[in-house]
This record gives sequence, C-alpha cells and structure tokens, in this order.
Amino acid sequence: MQSLNPLQFASEAIAQIAYYNHQVKILETEQKRINEEANIRHHQIDAALKAGLKLLDERRIALKMTLKVVTKDLENTHIEKKQILDSIDNLVKNISDPNLSSEEKTLSHSTISILSDSLKTMGQESTVKLNLIAQNTQKALEAMPRSDLILTFSEDE
Repeated sequence: MQSLNPLQFASEAIAQIAYYNHQVKILETEQKRINEEANIRHHQIDAALKAGLKLLDERRIALKMTLKVVTKDLENTHIEKKQILDSIDNLVKNISDPNLSSEEKTLSHSTISILSDSLKTMGQESTVKLNLIAQNTQKALEAMPRSDLILTFSEDE
C-alpha cells in the first residue's frame, strides 16, 4: 500500500534531489579548496622563481665583476711587462751603439739584468695571483647555492 502512496514517491524524490544538491555543494567546496591551494602553490612557485632568478643574477654580476678585475689586472701586468721588454730592447741597442762609452754600456748591461729579474718576479707573482683568484673563485662558487636546487619544492626539505 505504501508503494501506491503518491506522497511517498514525492518524498523519496525530494530526498534524492536534496542528496544530490548536497553532493554538488561538497564537490564545489572541494573544487574551491583545490583552486585556492593551486593559487597558493602558484604564488610559492612565482616567489621561488623570483628569488632564484635574483640569486642567479647576483651570482652572474659577482662573477662578471671578478672577471673584470682579473682582466684589468692581467692587462696592467701585460702593459708593465711590455714596457720592461721595450726598455730591455732599448738597452740592448745601447750596448750595440758604438757612440756610447763602456761605462754606459756596462750600466745598460746591469740594468738589463735587473729588468730581467723583474720580469721573472712579475711572472711568478702573476702565477701566484692567478692561482689565488682561481681558488677564491672556486670557493665563492661552492659557497653559492647550486642553481639546480633553487626551484625545488619537494616536501622533504
């Protein structure tokens, strides 16, 4: 008899509709939560990207400045060596010049010896400087965060 009751059918239909509406609300709430979490993740990724790019830019600038200093130092050393070599060439010409006295030739010869020693010393100092620069640059690079770890979002960290 209850199955023939028209109110029972309407009641069950209304209950089903209410249940489905409730399920739709649950799904909409979950979708909203997922969208909000995605927005948070996007902001985290954007912030990490900006920080990573800034770090890489700072690293690039620091290395560029180091390279500029090293290049300038090498240029200055090269200029000094060139000037010494030019002076040695002039002194050799003086030794060969028949118009100069033997005292001037002796002085030119001893000056050549002094300048040659200066060139050797400059060469050794340049080698030491380059080694120190290479070591310091390597230490600086090792102290900087690795670029492959900049944009890491794993939960383990």
